[in-house]
Amino acid sequence: MSRSQVIVGRKNVMRYVTACITLFNRGEREIVLRARGRNIDNCIRTIMLLKSGFYSNLKIKEINLSTDELRRDDGRVVYVGVLEAVISL
Repeated sequence: MSRSQVIVGRKNVMRYVTACITLFNRGEREIVLRARGRNIDNCIRTIMLLKSGFYSNLKIKEINLSTDELRRDDGRVVYVGVLEAVISL
């Protein structure tokens, strides 16, 4: 079973909340929220807004933490934290 994924970035949190609501309204039962680095805070805010404002029965099924290896223009390697949260109704 493939899950829908929402990549959380720097935009306003309500954009990601709206994306999740749209997916749930289309019949999705599980959504993966993925964020890297400084955007992890937006991911957590998205989940909390969904739970407190829209879906009191929202479940956080799984949280995975990892790192991505990025190569900068100057050749240096930088490691960035990654959070993936699986939410469901």
